[in-house]
Amino acid sequence: MPNSHHLGAQSNKDGRATVSRSEPMKAEYDFSKGKRGRFYHPSAIFNFPIYLEPDVNEFLTHLAEKKQVDIQDLVNDWLRADMKLIRSAQ
Repeated sequence: MPNSHHLGAQSNKDGRATVSRSEPMKAEYDFSKGKRGRFYHPSAIFNFPIYLEPDVNEFLTHLAEKKQVDIQDLVNDWLRADMKLIRSAQ
């Protein structure tokens, strides 16, 4: 197994990002001057990234350009339509 103290970005055969073992990590980090909770915001809203396969991304990019909308808006509209369909079938 490769040394787990080395991290870096690399792609696998499917084009997805993977962890490579080319950059060494420090054995120890100094958090003595760190301030607990400094960046904590209880009302923060997190948007999780979604990674699309290259063929799906290409299709959506082409369709969004054709419709002159953002990919995000296109995908959200599709998902809302699916949510509505699923709810109507329940």
